[in-house]
Amino acid sequence: VSTDQVSGVGRRHNGLVSDPVAIRGIPSNQKSYVCIEVFNGERPVLLVSRQDGDWCFLCGGGHPDDAAFYRVVGIGHPIGDDPTLVEVLDLEVDEEAERLVLGGLWNRTRL
Repeated sequence: VSTDQVSGVGRRHNGLVSDPVAIRGIPSNQKSYVCIEVFNGERPVLLVSRQDGDWCFLCGGGHPDDAAFYRVVGIGHPIGDDPTLVEVLDLEVDEEAERLVLGGLWNRTRL
């Protein structure tokens, strides 16, 4: 499934429900963390991290190490809001991907 074909979680394609997250072997309700700006829809996801295996979808800005600045959501929520995130669902543990703008190319690095 390409990002052009995906308009959000649960899209119907050829009569079947396609789930871009589940297609990659990740359940849509897999726990992930988002920063408050992404959660509130104020900023796009520009940094995806898998530090210690946890999925984090962040705006790329600096945040204090304080739980008040993050929210726990099912991984299907950020993917549903931004289908281009399917491009980095193959990140391995202790790897991250960053882009400069929404829809930009991802730069992957090891943590």
